[in-house]
Amino acid sequence: MKVFYQITDISGKIVLNSFPTEIRHLLKNEIEKIEKVEIQYLNKKIKAKIEKQSNSNGSIITLTIDEKYVNSSRLFTDLSRMSLMMLDNIVSHRNNISLNQNEYVQELIHNLTSLNTYNVQELQLLIPQSILSGNINKQKEIIKKIVNDKPNVTTETLLKLIKYNYAMKVEFSVFEKTVMQNPNVQKIEYSVREIILSVLQIFIEDFDYKKIVVSVDSNEKRIHLDYEILFVSLFYIFENAVKYCCSNTSFKIIFKEEQNKYIVVFEMLSLRIEDYEIDKLCDKKFRAKSAIQLTSEGNGIGMNRILKTLKLNNAELEILPRITPLAKTRNNLQYEHNQFKIKFDKNRII
Repeated sequence: MKVFYQITDISGKIVLNSFPTEIRHLLKNEIEKIEKVEIQYLNKKIKAKIEKQSNSNGSIITLTIDEKYVNSSRLFTDLSRMSLMMLDNIVSHRNNISLNQNEYVQELIHNLTSLNTYNVQELQLLIPQSILSGNINKQKEIIKKIVNDKPNVTTETLLKLIKYNYAMKVEFSVFEKTVMQNPNVQKIEYSVREIILSVLQIFIEDFDYKKIVVSVDSNEKRIHLDYEILFVSLFYIFENAVKYCCSNTSFKIIFKEEQNKYIVVFEMLSLRIEDYEIDKLCDKKFRAKSAIQLTSEGNGIGMNRILKTLKLNNAELEILPRITPLAKTRNNLQYEHNQFKIKFDKNRII
């Protein structure tokens, strides 16, 4: 975790504090504006940026040690905006939350940070970070030139940013439903394929970058479901697929009807899943052995998020490793032919 928060409600009661013990002394200082500080954390000196914001719901202190936010005022402003949104969400809905506040906010931070990272990456591809630290008038002139010189790229970037920001809005809405004791789930008829294509657009360039060919079966069936909830489920399925699929392979989305189930199959060559890991993959904070070998970063939240949101849509998740002997080894990591299935009751088909 590279971003820490303390949230206080309007009465002064601390609602959430995710600051590690070794840096909580910083909260005793008066924080009036954005400050760059040097902190002692994990037995080393690290540059950080800290800010306190307040509104009618209370206040939030945000500290980050993530270099991209520490070194860019523009990106830190985006993080600040996200922090205020989180303050309002947590304070407004805390009475409906059925689990520990720290657990709740850590999961929410993970989800929003993932989305914000995509925002940052797209902006930096269009507008170099060095430009955003210069004179504001000079920034405007350079950005105008970029828009004029690259109208198509600019349009594509803006469309992506709109989608990412919509995903952040949906994340708040759906997260409330996953932690409330009596969530309001609104099921209306939708084409599952259309929702899949909508979410897939966010990740298609990531698949292209890894030279993964994505194919989606044709299917006109419509079923009753909550659109926003399935949007979030699919978001994390695709996010995991981008991270854990082998490059230069294929990713197939297949629709089936078997017995009393309507099934969406995600078929891929992805990191090996050990037999003992199948029942644990969706446990919160569990990370598969091969995922840890690939990267030490990760909180073991994504798969748990998929399972929780699918349950709100009365859907099941089935994980089937090694459906064929097909396998590849890359960088000492084993990739195998795996399937992930979302199962809906067939009687929900329109």
